[in-house]
Amino acid sequence: MRIAVVGMGVAGVSVVIAMAKHREYKEHEIVIYDKPDTFGTGLPYQPDSELLLLNQTADTMSLDYEDEMGFVKWVEKKKGCNDSAKKHLPRSWYGQYMQEKLEEAVKELNPIIVKEEVTSLEKKEGGTFLVQSNTGEKNFDLIHLCIGHLPYQDPYQLIDNPCFIYHPYPAQEKLANIEKGLRVGVVGTSLTAIDMMRFLKHEKEEIELHFFSDTGRFSTLRGNEPKFNLHYLTLERLNKEKENNNGFVSLEKIFQWFKQECADKEINWADVLEAFGEGTKDQLKKQLTNEGDLGRLQSLLHHLDDLLPEFWLALNEGDKQQFLEKYRDSFEIIRSPIPRETVQELVNWWEKGELTVRGGMQEVVELADSFEVVFETKETVEVDYLINATGQNKKVEQSRYQSKLLNQLINQRILQPETFGGVQVLWPSSEAISQRHGVFENLFVHGQLIQGIQYGNNTAGMLVKHAHEVVTKIV
Repeated sequence: MRIAVVGMGVAGVSVVIAMAKHREYKEHEIVIYDKPDTFGTGLPYQPDSELLLLNQTADTMSLDYEDEMGFVKWVEKKKGCNDSAKKHLPRSWYGQYMQEKLEEAVKELNPIIVKEEVTSLEKKEGGTFLVQSNTGEKNFDLIHLCIGHLPYQDPYQLIDNPCFIYHPYPAQEKLANIEKGLRVGVVGTSLTAIDMMRFLKHEKEEIELHFFSDTGRFSTLRGNEPKFNLHYLTLERLNKEKENNNGFVSLEKIFQWFKQECADKEINWADVLEAFGEGTKDQLKKQLTNEGDLGRLQSLLHHLDDLLPEFWLALNEGDKQQFLEKYRDSFEIIRSPIPRETVQELVNWWEKGELTVRGGMQEVVELADSFEVVFETKETVEVDYLINATGQNKKVEQSRYQSKLLNQLINQRILQPETFGGVQVLWPSSEAISQRHGVFENLFVHGQLIQGIQYGNNTAGMLVKHAHEVVTKIV
């Protein structure tokens, strides 16, 4: 059998590592593809400034399904950093770790390595796929599609402006032209925006820094997360409820279990959201001195990671939409926290007037050599550069922002867009669903491209576990 793995970010590397653990795969011809600059790291973990930190603690980032402390051990051995389990370490370190783990797997599997971008994947007679890269093409019996991050949003359509930094990674390269004394606006208050803040404040002199967004709201500080067992939000309870309700579970029922779980863990979730749910400067300051139940609530949500897709897929379409409209913002502000040391820096600079934060962003006017940002109040701020930190566009459709490969797959209806983001697959097998061809038993999709099915899959642990399960089942 001839197998291709397309994309060598976290998902693709995890697939290769999982295959290396099964001797059966050593009997097949395996080819792994990705562009040279992201081969073995993906976009977020390329060589870059060590000021850019992981959003997850080191003990959640192992690429070894059988050893959850794999990354922690690597850091202690390679970087001499002890007691790193609960630390937020540089993104570039994780990229180095990924590349070393990939090298180990490559020694086991001996795959063909093609450091080129895949531009087309076509279905052929007999059920095989023809993979085309920049300099060649090859037929495959089985494909793992792991093409990584979807394109960034561009809500103000600024991509053609040379002073608009559409994709800010690697920061050392993309922000190199920002000189001393310039006015810089960061569009968004996401974790990417926080990365840009740290880099600019530490690496650039006398930058006038602004955060612009529709809400002006940041996430929460990562609190102290205790470990505990879930008693109400369990797979057993979910499956039993599905049996009694034609395969569905209502959002109301899941929320009831959530409240029971919080009561069991003595978490006052309503107080946490009231105290910290707006992401203001005062709320962030308070978290630094008295986080209350914040860490416990974060822990509860993080304990749910592996079950999130099961709960998500148990909802009917109406309940999914209701969750997104009513609860998603609160869910994300708690589940995607900011490292404590970064919150401290943000608050300090904010209080000193070294940066500003504005909500109500309405439009951007392109001037001759700058931008005028307009707010709902009709106030304006002029900046020399705008950095895009609005996050990925989860909607998959043909556009200039998509890769050539993804545009081709959508255009030929090999992949089918999912209503809630990404593309459609069977769960948990990850077999692609095509409008033209039905279910592909030899095309498996991983990572952010299936986020509308594998809800919440923005953590390494979820990608690693799922890759292991898919690869093992194929064997």
